Amino acid sequence: MRRLEQSARRYFAGTPYPWAGFTAVDYHRAVPVVVTELERICADPAGAAGRVWRRLGREEWQTLSEVLDNPDGERLYWVEEEQSRRWQAERKAAEREAQRPVCTRCGTKFTDERWQSVIQTSWRSTGDNLCGPCRQEDVDRAEAERVARRAAEEAAVREAAEADPKKSRGLFGRRW
Repeated sequence: MRRLEQSARRYFAGTPYPWAGFTAVDYHRAVPVVVTELERICADPAGAAGRVWRRLGREEWQTLSEVLDNPDGERLYWVEEEQSRRWQAERKAAEREAQRPVCTRCGTKFTDERWQSVIQTSWRSTGDNLCGPCRQEDVDRAEAERVARRAAEEAAVREAAEADPKKSRGLFGRRW
């Protein structure tokens, strides 16, 4: 039994999981090699139903159901499932970041709020490809240009009114 255990250890030994946070061995993909001795079976009052079986890779004698069982299996399953969920969340976050728009002017990525506001609007505008600060600069510049243009128009109207006093007299240039 000792020679068999030493020569075939890599085929029946489970995979240790030290990263799982507890001491566990996964026997899921391992071939269970179970041995016993006839003397043990005869000496045990329970016979073959007693603690006369030993799974190679384990040190203690156990019942047949204990030998074939994977006691850490459920804990390992939950650990692996949690790790899988974490990897999926990381992958989704990376995919989301890869799809995040980039400002065409300064090259910075959109914030979540800016990205959501661009997605929610059904009307497309020229500022949809700009980040929040660049978009605000455009809005401020357009407002300043509008104010300057309006002031220039009002100044032109005042200048024209001051230059020709007859026009301001009323209908057909007559005084009333």
